This record gives sequence, C-alpha cells and structure tokens, in this order.
Amino acid sequence: MLRRTLAVLGIATAVAFAQAPIVTTVLNSGSTSTRYDMVILGDGYQALEQARFNSDVNAFLAGLFAKTPYSGFTPWFNVHTVFRASADSGASQPDVTPPIVKNTAYSASYNTGGTARCLYIQNTSQALADAALAPANEGRVLVMVNDSRYGGCAGQFAVSYNGASMVEVQSHELGHSLAGLADEYDYPNNLYTGNEPTQVNITANSVGQKWSHWWGTESVSAFQGGGYYLQGLWRPRNDCLMRSLGVTLCPVCREQITKSASSIVNTIDAPQPSATTVTVSQPAVQAFSFTNLVPVANNPLITWKLDGVVVVGQNTSGFFLPTAGLSLGNHTLAVEVLDRSTQVRNDPGNLMRDSRTWTVTVTDPSAANLRIGSMLVAQQVLPGNAETDVTITVVNDGPAPANNISLECFLSVDTTVQTSDFYLGRSVIPTLLAGQQTTIVRRVRLPAAASPRLYSLLATLDREGAIMESSEADNTQLRSVLVQTGPCGPFLEYRDDLVYPRDQNSVSLTSGGTVLPTIVARCAAPGTLYLIAWGTSGTSPGLQLGPGLLLPLNFDASTSTSLELLNGPVFQSCFGALDGNGFANATIAWPAALPLIATPGHFAAVLLDPSLAIIGVTNAVAFDLQ
Repeated sequence: MLRRTLAVLGIATAVAFAQAPIVTTVLNSGSTSTRYDMVILGDGYQALEQARFNSDVNAFLAGLFAKTPYSGFTPWFNVHTVFRASADSGASQPDVTPPIVKNTAYSASYNTGGTARCLYIQNTSQALADAALAPANEGRVLVMVNDSRYGGCAGQFAVSYNGASMVEVQSHELGHSLAGLADEYDYPNNLYTGNEPTQVNITANSVGQKWSHWWGTESVSAFQGGGYYLQGLWRPRNDCLMRSLGVTLCPVCREQITKSASSIVNTIDAPQPSATTVTVSQPAVQAFSFTNLVPVANNPLITWKLDGVVVVGQNTSGFFLPTAGLSLGNHTLAVEVLDRSTQVRNDPGNLMRDSRTWTVTVTDPSAANLRIGSMLVAQQVLPGNAETDVTITVVNDGPAPANNISLECFLSVDTTVQTSDFYLGRSVIPTLLAGQQTTIVRRVRLPAAASPRLYSLLATLDREGAIMESSEADNTQLRSVLVQTGPCGPFLEYRDDLVYPRDQNSVSLTSGGTVLPTIVARCAAPGTLYLIAWGTSGTSPGLQLGPGLLLPLNFDASTSTSLELLNGPVFQSCFGALDGNGFANATIAWPAALPLIATPGHFAAVLLDPSLAIIGVTNAVAFDLQ
C-alpha cells in the first residue's frame, strides 16, 4: 500500500511539474505600450506552493513601492507573473556537504561563479521563454527562488531568495538590472587601476565629479571603496542599498533608477485622436488630449506647439485647435511633457521628457478637390532613352472650379516626388469645373542616363500647392516601370532638375545660371575621352569629322571661345575621361551681367580614344542665352 501511495504521489508530482505555466497580471496600471512592464518568475516552487509564490510576489511589491523613488511612480508599472511548477522545492546547493541537488524549472543554484551567496538560475532559455508569455516586458525579469538560505544575484535576470531579507535583496538586484547600478561594497579586491567605470554610482575620481550636482545633499560626497575594490574607486555616500541591505538608496542611485524607468514609460498616455494624422474641415475646432502619467507632485510642465511655435497659455493635457484662422494644408501640432521630479537634477539625454506629434490637414469643404482618377503607362518595361505614352485622368470633385492645373511626371527611385528625380515634363489643364474630368496623354522620353532598375513613374497634380483644395491626399499616383539598359549612344542631355525635354535649357544674361550637360556612352571603351563644344550658328550642315562622324555644330566664334576656356570657371569639366559606366558630367556656370546679346546656341560632344583620334559624336542640345 505504501509503495502504491508513493507511486501515486510521484505521478502527481510529475504531472504538476509538466503543467503549463500560469500567467497572471498582478498590477495593471494601464497600456503595456506606455508602461514599464515587469515580469516575475518563480523557481523552486512546487505546484502546491503557488500560493506561497503569490504571497512572496505581493510582499516584494509592497516593499518595493514603499521605497523611494519607486513610491513616486507606482502608476508607471505593470507587473506580471509566470508560475511554472518545479518538481522539487528549493534551490541546489553545490557548496554544502553532501551537495544538495534540486530539480527546478530554471535550475536555481547557490555558489554561482564560486560565490556562496550568488543565487542564480542556469536554465535561462526556459526562463526567457516563460517571460515572453507575459503581455509585455522590457527585458527586466525577476526570479523569486523558494529557498530560505540567504542569496541573490543579478545578470540578465534579477534573482533573490524568498527569506526574511527578500525585499531588500530583490530591490538591490533590481537596481542592477533596471538601472545598471554597480555594487558599492569593496571586497574582495584591493586597488583599482582601470578606466573610469560606466556605472553612475562608482568613479575613479577621488572627489566624485561624476555626481557633483548632488554634492552636499544627504551627505553625498566621495567615499573610497566600491565596485568590489577597497581602494581606487569611490561611491557617492557612505552607505546605500547598493552597498548594504536595509539602507535607503542614495540620491545618485535614485536619480538613475528614475531616469531608467522614465526612458521606458511614455508619460503621454492614451492620446486622442489616437491616429497621428488628422483631417479637419474649416471652421471646425479639433480637440486633442492625453492622460498625463507624471505625478502631480513632480510639477509636470506641459507645452503645446503649433508649427513649432509655443501656444501661449496652453499648459494642460487638453487642447482645442481652431481651424478657422489656419491656412489650408498640413500643420504640425506637438505636445511635450517634462517631468520635473526632484529625484533628477541632471538629464542630458532628456529621459524625463516625452512628446507626441500630430499632422493636422486643414481642408476647406467649399474648395476644389482635385485627384488623379486613373493612370496608365503604355509600356512598363522599356530601355533608357525610349519613349512611352502615359494616360492620366484628372478629376475635380468640386464644389469649386480649378484653373491652371499643373500636371507633372517624374521618374523616381522611390515613391515620393522630389525635384531631383528625373523630370518627365508638365502639362497645364486650363479649367476643370466641379464634377468634370479630363484625360491627358503625355508622350515621355526616359533619360538616357537612367540606370537599369525598377522605378516609380509618378504623376502629381498642383505640386507647388497653388490651388486650394479640400484634400491634398489624392494628388499623386504611380506606376512601376522597369528600365533596361539603353542603347550604346553616345548621347548628350541635361541632368538639371525640372528640365524637360532634356535637350533644351537656357540661362539669363542678367542673372546668369548653371546648366549641367551629361554624356552617356554605355559601350565606350575604358579610357575614352570626351570634349563638349558650344556653337551659336546652328546645327546644319555641321562639322564632318570623319567617315560617319558628323558633329551637329557649326564652328564659329562661340566654339573657339568654349575651346579656349575649356575646363575653366565657365566651361567646367567639359574635357576629360568617361567614368567606368561611360558617363561624364560637365557644368556650364554662366556669369551674370556679361555684355553679350541674347542668342540661341547648342552644345555637342565628341568622343576620342587615348590617342585623341575622334571615334564618336553626340546629338546637339539647345542652350539659349536669354
């Protein structure tokens, strides 16, 4: 009978040990997205000892949140527990005779690293897996070990026994894992000769310059001994919880704990509207609000800013934005909360400051509303320098008419319009009444300089915002275009922003200007040279430079001038070697107020081999002095 009873108990123990872990939220202060989530595991608790684990957790939390600085920000914390039953009660003790070996969920053991009181877990992978079952955690996981022998240690986990000094030990270990604090006791080493420690509460500076902002407060100064060294390291106060149990934390440690917790907590909780983008029609008033998690005792400073300008007199957690006086389009509304806790005097990283930003689009329900209804690209796979038709339908949903509507096309490596993209030209729609639509067919030529890759062909309406619209959100559409390697060339084209077609450009004689010719000769041999010349006598009949080599430029005084001033301040990089891809970029920097007359002209280029023999000619591109 006894043997059968023992077998039944063994089976029951095995079943209990194999049961799924139990996840419980014991402190729920609010959303895990804004709170500091702590997870507590239990090791060495058998299934029948879960009530003891729960009691230990409650006792620890009551003790922790009675301590400063934790008592000042208890609402910042959510606490979850994960209980996995162990086969045995207690922890292993390999340093006693005979050794005690326990079969526990996370293999808790004393004498870790050869230090008798260092109680730590060995099965960290299981502990991490169980901690991940909690609703959230910031990587700070505590482990309560069901053993009466004094001990604790901190590393990836903060581990403590559950005896009489449990609250003090676990609070000390939490200082390590939460705030990165150093131990301040001074054994077992003698003299420290290393670099300045990274921890805030020990220093190699004998006057404690690191915490000078706390000098004289609660007897803070510099006391030799800390970080496991008797000499060569100093601590802020003669005694502290990071040195001795039963002692309060010093101001330096409290400050670091407060900043570390604040760096995780978002004190701007439950913002309304919850979306970061808001559309409001004039003349509506839009309400904005949030729950402020900074304790009232910390005298929080709330600042609202509209388009970067502080809104005077608005210093509460609620704000009403009137739109009647705002311009149409996008505005930025931001709120900032500064926690002015007396626990923190030095915060160079602004860890005590949180902010929230909304993009507010103000619309006019009585304005026009333009949109691109459809977009079709005739060919979506084509080589560089090829042409294709783009068919675009533009719609005005009203209620107001729109005039002089600009429709532009770009070839972009991403999905946003930038003037540095390849410009594919512009059309102007004179008028669209409310409810009308029109279809534009544009034939666009891709740049010869476009590298083979996938692009976005973008069409955008009213890029410069000249037309007031009730919504600007639907003014751009795109289609993907695969550009393949273009023909060998050589070609000459402009690479200037917003220039189309790429064989026409001009500068003002009065104000001067810059144009950027580009040579594209993908099949050119390495070492090929180029020369760009200028002429103002037309392109026909041109210069016959050899069999099949007709340069479309008539030699004249302008040509002589450009060759004489080659690679000078005006005709920059107009002679040189093509790069490895067969490209060359030149710059024509025309000075202002030259005493010349307005005249049309052209650029054209020749290619030369290393012996300076002419081997190719480009097309001509127009260059007008106006």
